[in-house]
Amino acid sequence: RVLLRVIFQWRHLKMLKRAGRCHAQSGIDGTARGECAMDCPACPQPEKNLPDNWKEAGPEFAFLYTLFIAIDANFRLRNRVVSNEHRSPILGDGFAYIVPSSPYKEHIKQHVDQEDMSSCSGFQAMFLANLRNVQGLRVSGMAGICCARHRVWRPSGLGDLQKGERYCNVDFVFWCTIQDEEYLCIVISYDISCQWSRNFWQRMSTLTPDFKFQFTRSGVRFMVPKFHLRAHQPDCHTRFNFDYAPGCGETHGEVIEEGWAQSNKAAAQTKEMGPGTRAQTLDDIFGFHNFRNIVVLAKRLVSAAKEFDQHYRDFKQFDKGLERSIGRKQLNEWDKMIRTWEKDHDAECPYEEQKDNEKDQYKLLQIELMDEETRSVQSGTGLRYPSSPCHFLSTGIDIQDAQRSLELFITTNKYLTPTQQLELQKKRSTLLKRITQFRTLQRLLMPGLADVLSPADMRCINDPDISHPEKIPLFLPSSCGTASARSRACIGDLPGIEAKLRRSEAYDALEGIRDGLRVRTMSARFKLRNITGQVDSGRAGGILRQIDIKIHSRKIRYRLARAALLRLWGPGDWEKDLKELKNEDVRGINERALNKEETAERHAQIERLKSSGVFDDDSEEYLVEEGIVSRVRGESRRTLSWIWYDIKDDAEFQDAIRVEWCKAQARMLRWREEVLLLCEELRRMVAYMAWRATWWKGRMVGEHGMRVTASNDETAVSQDMEEALNAYATQQSEFARVRGLDIQSKWKDLIKHAKGVVARQQDLQTLKIDLELLGAKDEEHEEMWQAEDSL
Repeated sequence: RVLLRVIFQWRHLKMLKRAGRCHAQSGIDGTARGECAMDCPACPQPEKNLPDNWKEAGPEFAFLYTLFIAIDANFRLRNRVVSNEHRSPILGDGFAYIVPSSPYKEHIKQHVDQEDMSSCSGFQAMFLANLRNVQGLRVSGMAGICCARHRVWRPSGLGDLQKGERYCNVDFVFWCTIQDEEYLCIVISYDISCQWSRNFWQRMSTLTPDFKFQFTRSGVRFMVPKFHLRAHQPDCHTRFNFDYAPGCGETHGEVIEEGWAQSNKAAAQTKEMGPGTRAQTLDDIFGFHNFRNIVVLAKRLVSAAKEFDQHYRDFKQFDKGLERSIGRKQLNEWDKMIRTWEKDHDAECPYEEQKDNEKDQYKLLQIELMDEETRSVQSGTGLRYPSSPCHFLSTGIDIQDAQRSLELFITTNKYLTPTQQLELQKKRSTLLKRITQFRTLQRLLMPGLADVLSPADMRCINDPDISHPEKIPLFLPSSCGTASARSRACIGDLPGIEAKLRRSEAYDALEGIRDGLRVRTMSARFKLRNITGQVDSGRAGGILRQIDIKIHSRKIRYRLARAALLRLWGPGDWEKDLKELKNEDVRGINERALNKEETAERHAQIERLKSSGVFDDDSEEYLVEEGIVSRVRGESRRTLSWIWYDIKDDAEFQDAIRVEWCKAQARMLRWREEVLLLCEELRRMVAYMAWRATWWKGRMVGEHGMRVTASNDETAVSQDMEEALNAYATQQSEFARVRGLDIQSKWKDLIKHAKGVVARQQDLQTLKIDLELLGAKDEEHEEMWQAEDSL
């Protein structure tokens, strides 16, 4: 116990020594909040590493002085009620990374009954946290804040959680870490930013009335880390996305998750500690994490410069191609649309396609039919069914679709590997179970089925071929022959409901064919213009083959749905929109059908190649789909397929191109910002080290605010102590100076080259970088800092 107390005090004294408090005349009592924490030298630090005119930066470069922070909660750093602050007092309360306990507790007392739950149904971190067992715990976790680009914990950026992840806890920690600091903009990465940002300014005003004057509404931006974003509702996917946020570079916001990994190793030990011992231990752990994590950013800069160059070339090529096809005026309108959305996220989003319900007619009709069934049951009107007719029929249609998919899988994979054989067996087993459940519903809703089917058909029901479930017929109402047979086999209006579902299924399949043809057209163009070489051509051919397989699957689905509809409704006006689909009808807008002579010539050529053993699908001039030529040849004889008759100028295709153009430009701009941010961060590291060296020089005995040697002063020191204090200050000053010069000398050429890449200099020479030097640990720097323990 005595040794543990000695270690406890030793940690506290070492922290004060490294912060230079031994030199100050005010001593330990004069330590400011968070003063003992290690700063991030790459983050913007006013009056430390920013230029004098940084507040006057124009809109184009203002993002260089943005502070990026990441917020998260860690529920592994718990603490049991095993001691108290009298037996385990907190030494240096609020001196480093953990917020001051007294004002924090007073703030929490004002929000005892506050309960925070996420209404974002896709991501409910706060709701799940509140359900955790907190009985017998003083602390249920910790809320933490670090810089979102370098994973360095912020001063006064950690606070205990009493019950779940409540707003009051995170608000206070955030306010503590930015209090009395000034920035042009703060970008906050938080996995529940969509909830925390609500009423944010109102809550901040209760902590400090001048907060809204210190930071404008445009000066605080809320983002969601990239990995967490997918779990949110679709409305959050663009509004809180780093990829579409100007000035954020390639920041992903997930670094704080990596930061918790170090502290979680001590979770079991700190859980049983008293409040003082735990706070000191965590401060020491987070300080060591910062010390180990302050590294050179040059390796990231090399990668970012390469990525920007690639994305710049790709976007410019894409942009020039679209300018020739749709005109610069349309591209300028898209660019204006981006600028409007960036200012007001309630405007139309350029990164999302316009919602088209025509693609989901089948699902929307199911919802409508299910609602009708629910209303009829509630009102007591209409025919009562033993089960849901819509559910029964949609299940049967889905099973038929699964059967076709399985048959296509077998057809396209003639020689199965063991892995594919196992996958086939799993699919057949799952399909057989679905058919068995379907038969149970069929006996309830089609009780007269045995009266209209032949004995051979009934054997398929009573004794099916379970080894090949993909060939088992289901016998839906459309398969029961005449209308009188369907009325005898089914109860209620089952055939009419199936007809409605089949009609919507046909429309969905037709829209799927159009989508596949659009993708095939653009993929074929890309292959012809950009792909060369046997390996790349083979891969591209494989991609085109997969696209053709999907088109073929949708074509079969349309034909079967139309055939069922023809049996149910017979010929009628509905055939004007849902015509017979032939192989030559399945072609893109820029494709034409082969004439008879070309078709015969093509088949003869394939037979000759097959007989010689050199036939290769990927080397063909034509696409895999039968009867379609992809090249625009014989324009005067080309006709448009009927499947495109109701598509006006293919606005949907243009909408998809607009989204891709906007995203391609966003990728290029984000990588450009990333290069400039990394160059600025390397410059800031040099400037911070120079400031730190000067700061340590100012800690010499006799300097302003420092200890003196006069005998009539309580803080006076002896000559031996003066020599020791000055030696330590000189040593730390020299370490910082050498570190700054080392960074500047090593990476000044890289920074200059990266800026040249961004500026698109024509005469830029190739810069050779030693990757081992970038990836190696700076052992000399670590030894220099560890040498202070000897003094």
